[in-house]
Amino acid sequence: MRPRQLALPAHAALVIGALFFVVPALTNWHPQYGYLFALTFYWLFFCLPVIGWHALEGNDGRLFSEKLRWRDWWIIPLLLAQAGLVGVVNFVPNTSILTSGSMYLALLIATINGPLEEIAWRGGFLGTFRDRPRLGFWLGWGLFTLWHVPLAMSHGIAFDGGAAALIGGAALLGLLWNWIAWRTGSVFYVSIAHTLTNVFAFWVLFSRNGFA
Repeated sequence: MRPRQLALPAHAALVIGALFFVVPALTNWHPQYGYLFALTFYWLFFCLPVIGWHALEGNDGRLFSEKLRWRDWWIIPLLLAQAGLVGVVNFVPNTSILTSGSMYLALLIATINGPLEEIAWRGGFLGTFRDRPRLGFWLGWGLFTLWHVPLAMSHGIAFDGGAAALIGGAALLGLLWNWIAWRTGSVFYVSIAHTLTNVFAFWVLFSRNGFA
């Protein structure tokens, strides 16, 4: 692998390794604030640097494009159905616990997290491993899934369905979003789907755990 191709997964592994200590420590200090501070740490030390060093640097002009080939028109309804399925499975059964404060916070965090993750994980690996797409695809997907493991180690935070649902959901959705991003060369539609998915997931998470 080229130096840039070695640097990206090494960077991801280093930040994930740090999060195995950062997430438990911060959430042990304060579950709600600690969880949000851990997300901020992840954005600042992984997402933003990867976007600058890898995603934008390796952009071939399609990274943010909304244009689809005629034979890929079905991607839009597929992603809408995926977001709707998350709403039915995760959101609808928990409507009795939802709060308006958690909704506003979920909208804010989802609007930040969804695009940042897609540009970093999908865009970063797409741009860096364009000449080795299979390796980039599976490395990006595996490390994206792995980063949710330290999140599951949060103290005082209850995830709907537990750690298995958090990590398994990240693996399944990450696989779908990876496939679409690599097929289209763009993170435009997966960023929208990721943001909608995060709104549903974070609204339930924040309501269940008394964030607002």
